Amino acid sequence: MNRVLLLLSLSLSFLLVNAQNDSVDIDEWQVMKVEAARDPFANGNQFTINFANYTEEEWHYPLPGGRVISPYGGARHHGGTDIKTRAGDTIVAAFPGEVILSGAHYGYGKCVIMRHANGLETLYSHNSRNLVKVGQWLQAGDPVGIEGRTGRATTDHLHFELRVKGKSFDSSRVFDHANNALIRQIFVVTKQKNGTLSFTAEPVEKE
Repeated sequence: MNRVLLLLSLSLSFLLVNAQNDSVDIDEWQVMKVEAARDPFANGNQFTINFANYTEEEWHYPLPGGRVISPYGGARHHGGTDIKTRAGDTIVAAFPGEVILSGAHYGYGKCVIMRHANGLETLYSHNSRNLVKVGQWLQAGDPVGIEGRTGRATTDHLHFELRVKGKSFDSSRVFDHANNALIRQIFVVTKQKNGTLSFTAEPVEKE
């Protein structure tokens, strides 16, 4: 009996060690990719994201079923896209990445910012509650927060931003908001000599 228990114990220990090693390897790989995205222009003045090849596991619309109530830009120089469903609905991560901020953030109210391996950052704000902590790794579609109206907001909604190194740009360049879908394209971000960013897209030919 003792011999059987010893063998079972050794087998369990082996499985646990291997599971831990696998976890460490995956985490290190994820951290390396997100760390590299800290400066997507480290190797030049341009980087490219091939959204045409993204699988269903690599992206998610940040507020499923949502409709835009205030677009990017306009007379108010709105820095994001306001998307609404109803109070209490769950906001999710648009891409896999690391949470770099979770908490009250100026007029954004309760806010979450994520950094992604593709070089982008996403911001989710006015949440009634944040569901993540700084340093946490999320997959696309994982819960980020609960739709609310904290900060400077007059109705329950998600203020969603796409950013490059903290500079926001129009999320409709990446998402088809009318259909809650990712735009299948080769997306190119270029840093100009004066520090401004330009965004271009190369269409993908259908076979």
